[in-house]
Amino acid sequence: MSERTPIDDARLRAMKHEGDPVADAIATDYLAGNSSERFHAAMRARYSSEMRDPEVAEFLTAHPPLPEWATPQRLQRGAQFFADWGVQLGLGLFLQALPLAYASVEGVQVLALTSKLETDASRRVLESAQFVLDVTTPGALEPGQLGYETTRHVRLMHAGVRYLIEHDERIERTADPDVWPRWDPAWGTPVNQQHLLGAMLSYSSSLLEVLDVVGANYAERDAADYCLLWNVVGWLLGVDENVLPLERHEMEQLQTKIRRLNEGPSDAGRTMTEALLKLVQGYVKVPGFKGFPITLMRLFIGDRTANFLGVPQVDWTRHLVRTARHIGHHPGRNHRLTRKAVAWASLRVLRGFVHHERGDDRPSFNIPTHLDLKVKKKRRARARKRSAR
Repeated sequence: MSERTPIDDARLRAMKHEGDPVADAIATDYLAGNSSERFHAAMRARYSSEMRDPEVAEFLTAHPPLPEWATPQRLQRGAQFFADWGVQLGLGLFLQALPLAYASVEGVQVLALTSKLETDASRRVLESAQFVLDVTTPGALEPGQLGYETTRHVRLMHAGVRYLIEHDERIERTADPDVWPRWDPAWGTPVNQQHLLGAMLSYSSSLLEVLDVVGANYAERDAADYCLLWNVVGWLLGVDENVLPLERHEMEQLQTKIRRLNEGPSDAGRTMTEALLKLVQGYVKVPGFKGFPITLMRLFIGDRTANFLGVPQVDWTRHLVRTARHIGHHPGRNHRLTRKAVAWASLRVLRGFVHHERGDDRPSFNIPTHLDLKVKKKRRARARKRSAR
C-alpha cells in the first residue's frame, strides 16, 4: 500500500462539507420534483430484477471491480477474523460502535431526523448487526455477492437521505436550538465524508479496542486484514478513494481526531443511547444483571463519553467484568482449546440472535418514506410570536 499524507484536522473539517458526487447525482435526478415514496420504491426493488428507473437500476446492478489493494486472500482472513471473535465484536457493535455514533453531536442529528426512536430502535440496531454479518461473510464483498450489493444499496440510500434533509421544506436551516426539525449549516452536509469515514473506523479498528480491553489473544496480521476488509466496505460506501486504504495505526489516529472534533452532549444522543440500553437490557434475563450492559458500555467508550450520553453509573457488575478481564489477560493452559470452542460458537450466536429477532424479515435498508418531522407545539407557538413582532 502506498504511503499517504496524514489527514489533519483541517482536512477532516473540510470533509464535513463533502458528500458522494456519484450517488448524489443519481438521487438528485430521481428525487427532484418527486415524493420520497418514489425513491423508497426503487430502494425496495433491491431484491428484484425489475427496476423502472434506468439510472437507479444501472447503479444498483453495476459491478465495478474492487480496488487492486483488496486482495481476496486478505479479505478471506478478515472475514475469518470476524468469525473467530464474533461474540466480542458483536458486543462492541452494540455497546461501543453505536454509542460512539450517538456521541457525535452533528452526526447524530441525521439519526434524529430520520428515526422514530420509540418504535424503530430495535429494528435499526438489528439492521446494523445484519449489515455487519452481510459484509463479513467470506466472499461477500466480491462483485455481485450479497455484501457487495447491500453496501452499494446503502450508499445510494445515504444519498437519498442527504437529498431529503437538504431539500425538505419542513426542515429549517438554522442554528436556533429551539427550532425543530432543523439542520444547522455548521453541521455540514448530512451523511458527509467525515461521517462515512468515522462509521468505517467504528466498525473496524475501534472494535479491535474492545478485543484489547477484554484481553483477546489475536494475531496482528489477522486484525490488519479485518481492517482491510472494512476499507473495502468504506470504498463501496463511497468514501473518498484518495483516503483509502488506511492501515490500522492510521485508523486509530483518525478515530481519536474525529472523536475529539465531534463528541459532546446532545438531546438526540442521550435519547438514542437510552433506547439502545433499554433494548440490550431486554435480552438480559438473569435477575440482578441488568447493569451488565451499562458496565460494559462505560468500559468500552470511557466515562467522559458515557457522561455525554447520560449512561447510568455502574453497579456491582463492575466486579464481574473486572474478574473476566483478569482471566482474559492471564489465560491458563487450556486457553487455546477454549478459543477454538469460542470461535466455533461465536458467529453462530450472533447470527442466531439476529435471525431469532428478525426471522426471515431481512432488512432492505430502505430510505425512509418520510422524515420524522414532529414539531413541538410550544416551539411552533414561540416561532409564531417571533414572526408577529
